[in-house]
Amino acid sequence: MVTIKDIAKKSGVSVGTVSNVINNLKSVKTKNREKVLEVIDSLDYKPNKIAASLSKKKTMNVGLIVPDVSSPFYSDLIKGISETLEINDYNIFLCASNNNLQKEEKVINDLLSMWIDGIILIPVYSKKRNLQFLETIEIPIILVNREIEGIKKDIVIFDNFGGAYEATDFLIKNNHKIIPILGGPELSKSFEERFQGWKEAMEENSLYENSLVFRGDFSVESGHKMMLEALNRIRSIDAVFASSDLIALGALSAIDEYKLKVPDDISVMGFGDIYLSKFLKPSLTTIRRPFYNIGKTAVSLLLDRISGNMQKKITKFIIKGKLEIRDSVKVSIDN
Repeated sequence: MVTIKDIAKKSGVSVGTVSNVINNLKSVKTKNREKVLEVIDSLDYKPNKIAASLSKKKTMNVGLIVPDVSSPFYSDLIKGISETLEINDYNIFLCASNNNLQKEEKVINDLLSMWIDGIILIPVYSKKRNLQFLETIEIPIILVNREIEGIKKDIVIFDNFGGAYEATDFLIKNNHKIIPILGGPELSKSFEERFQGWKEAMEENSLYENSLVFRGDFSVESGHKMMLEALNRIRSIDAVFASSDLIALGALSAIDEYKLKVPDDISVMGFGDIYLSKFLKPSLTTIRRPFYNIGKTAVSLLLDRISGNMQKKITKFIIKGKLEIRDSVKVSIDN
């Protein structure tokens, strides 16, 4: 096996100079740098990454844990995180918790055993979480998209309340009055914030009723079930606010089963703007969450923590979305 001592001997320079060249330090003279690189190439030398990690006290590895790697919601987020890490010469270990708290804790322990520099975590929804487990982890952890009550960690989240309020307000301003919400689980703070945004817009216009509230999870199947229930229970629905695009997909299917047309009979508002939303028939009006930029922000925050450039004070970034007006909502001529 070729070592840096072999390279130093053949190049006629010190071991320190070879190490500086390998680590791309600018202090090496151009002549010596070229000589060392020539020898490295001729000997086909491969740097020992473990040894480099020990000397730098960094592995240049980061763990990313998402609830479901197959979810279309996370594709842009993963891309934003991975591309930003790559630009900064970091590697990424992508892991899935499968929406299971025990699996999440196991994945975190596995990553810690690999001596990584930091973790970006989209946490599992759970009220049974061991808060001490996360608090005692010494490497930086950035929470993304979901908050954990009682945990003091840096976080990058979306303005769920503001997005839901804007979506509902848009429906109301376009003459929709009976607007059920197809919501997610109550233990999810993200979905609860969307519910509160919808509720405030409805209450401001004296349109809120408890009978308009439907609860499920964030799946297509749940959206289908909630929409069927709403159609069975409520007459003359003007529009529906689906608190995720996957829920909206299920709602569209249920509306079609009732032989109703979107948006002529019922308008549908989504939330999230997954990749498929703009290709549906009709294309889905929704709130776009800039997941790519959320990912970039999370990486920037993590790398600042790893480098020690940040104060100890916890940072919370709240990212605003954008209403994407498409074809699934009937727009008033007056507007």
